[in-house]
Amino acid sequence: MSAVLATGADARYGLQLVNLLGSVRANSDVFDEIVVFDLGLDNRQQELLKDVPDVTVDEVPPFVPHWRQGRTWKTWIWTHVDADRLFWLDAGVTVLRSLEPALQQLDERGYFAVSQGRPVSDCIPSDYYKLFGFPRERASRDTIAAGILAFRPRSDFFEQVVARAHEDAVSGYSLGFSAGDLPGRNAGIDHEQAPVVRNCPTFRWDQTVLNIRFHLAYDAPAIADLDEYAGWRSPHDHPRQVIWSNRRSSDLPYLSRAPASFRGRALALLARARWWRKRHERWFTPATYALKARRVLSRR
Repeated sequence: MSAVLATGADARYGLQLVNLLGSVRANSDVFDEIVVFDLGLDNRQQELLKDVPDVTVDEVPPFVPHWRQGRTWKTWIWTHVDADRLFWLDAGVTVLRSLEPALQQLDERGYFAVSQGRPVSDCIPSDYYKLFGFPRERASRDTIAAGILAFRPRSDFFEQVVARAHEDAVSGYSLGFSAGDLPGRNAGIDHEQAPVVRNCPTFRWDQTVLNIRFHLAYDAPAIADLDEYAGWRSPHDHPRQVIWSNRRSSDLPYLSRAPASFRGRALALLARARWWRKRHERWFTPATYALKARRVLSRR
């Protein structure tokens, strides 16, 4: 059976997307096809992406007015990529080891899901329990990640979980923010003009509806370990760590491993250097040293 890796990003995560592809080429070359969805990459990022071999670049059509918000676009991708086995990875992760064991688990049960290390109650608004008929006794189960997910499109998991989560997102149930996330998360591709405030600690758009459908469908779900498959503190959270969920908080060590041409690798190295400087901007600002000097003098 063919295995397809799908991912996507806008300009905010464009370099992370190319870094992800570089890590897959270096550490997990197990996919028959890679499909990348351009959700608003800038020209430099598109140029790097075009130089990555064996990658198909696609776009998400404006299938509903809110297709960009609430990660509705992601649920559309899940339901529209043609594959025997589909593996979705968010652009903000790095693959450290082969994903073949995850694909084997997918073959055994029809899906592969990873823990987020938090109870699912954190991301379910209070009114959703009645709306979806979600049992309160399942609220303490582990949340699964929407950013690391694999399944067979022709399976019970697809019909009961993925397809229904997409319907929920199209209906607008993935829109909104928790009160504590406004205004910080209401930005970029997620920006909503008049956001709904959801009554839960961490409403998480596609992940919320995915988890509702997942835990409704399975009495005894199989969920992979967080540190092994989604460690976020470092690339050493687990002795056999497969995925590092580095998002935007780290260097991009595989950025130059993705392009095929010498020019592409050179551009990637330059982009990596710019990213490093941006992340360490404070060390290039005189105010940082002035503040440090005042603190030292005040102690004396």
